Amino acid sequence: MAEKMVRWVIFSVVIALLPIIFNYLSMLTKGLPTSLEIVISRGELLIVSAAINAAAIGELFGSGTTNKRIPKIIAGGVCVIILLLTSLWFADIVATILLNKPVESRIIMLGSVAAFLSTVLASGSSVALSEV
Repeated sequence: MAEKMVRWVIFSVVIALLPIIFNYLSMLTKGLPTSLEIVISRGELLIVSAAINAAAIGELFGSGTTNKRIPKIIAGGVCVIILLLTSLWFADIVATILLNKPVESRIIMLGSVAAFLSTVLASGSSVALSEV
């Protein structure tokens, strides 16, 4: 299971974060002001969370064993809920920005971080449970 979790962290979580990391490094390179709020204030971390959850759902639902059914249902269900919520919220943020309406970037940052941390917990649990 440890090998599977290491693969998940590197190839799902870290690679999904690379566009945000690149954006941060690009801003630093150009001498632009940077902060967590600036880097993720348009909902980028929400779409990363959705992608990580989608991969974990596929991993869990494809596991095919009948062991630990209740924990699998809970972990998978939480992943689905977070996936739907983050996708819808990201779409709303983008639509609001495209309409040139103001958004609360601090709320987006805090919500995105909370969604990402929830994603790591739920999707990590799903990947771990896919092994049992």
